[in-house]
Amino acid sequence: MIDGHCHLDKKTGNCAEEMKHLHAAASVFDVKKIILLNLPELAFDNDLVIEEAKKYNDFFCVFPSVNPVSSSACPGLERLRASGAWGLKLHPRLHGYRLDSKECLALLGVAGKLKMPVMVDCFPDGRSIALGNTPDAFASLAERLPDLRIAIGHSGGHRILDALMVAKYFKNIYLDLSYTLLYYRNSSVIKDIAYAIENMKAERIFWGSDYPDRGYEETVNLSMKEFEKMGLSDRLLKPVLTSNAEIFLGENK
Repeated sequence: MIDGHCHLDKKTGNCAEEMKHLHAAASVFDVKKIILLNLPELAFDNDLVIEEAKKYNDFFCVFPSVNPVSSSACPGLERLRASGAWGLKLHPRLHGYRLDSKECLALLGVAGKLKMPVMVDCFPDGRSIALGNTPDAFASLAERLPDLRIAIGHSGGHRILDALMVAKYFKNIYLDLSYTLLYYRNSSVIKDIAYAIENMKAERIFWGSDYPDRGYEETVNLSMKEFEKMGLSDRLLKPVLTSNAEIFLGENK
């Protein structure tokens, strides 16, 4: 299994301690790899996380968060890539910018040149909607940057069907099910998630824990229960839990 969307919990200790804790917790469920999204404002320094991750032989694929509005964003991403960053994490909701801003487009262009996949937060709370960062905004990104692999973080929440239609047309768009799968339990969105998986034939859609939203064990167990309720065949569920995240990372083209 691969965890396609995970963070470090600063509350549990320093970076080394938390990474050791997360590695142990994930290994219980035979997780082979984690896409580790680092938000310096909420966790640890990007450089520190990249260095600590090297101790685990590519178990942690670090996607440092970079704010495009920063004047050092583009050269900073090049430096992080040279240091060992695997991809780029964008959080327009946290940093307060639009996906189609010139700064964001410039940073995405650098990511494309560096062949770095990008995970972009797209949970539809009030601020995301006000900024216009909803699934349909990803269509123009995919069209501008056809060689850049872009994951719609949280699959757009309850707007997953909009995200699905973008992903069906633009083959460089991926859907990340983290947080949405458990946030919308007992709602009609769960049926939409199952529909999206089946409609896409389980291509370019993957699971993530979004730890530490809740404990790792609890997240995995609840997630598997939701998938079980969907009645998905092993043929559909297996790539959602494994190979699709590998393809997004560029390991299994």
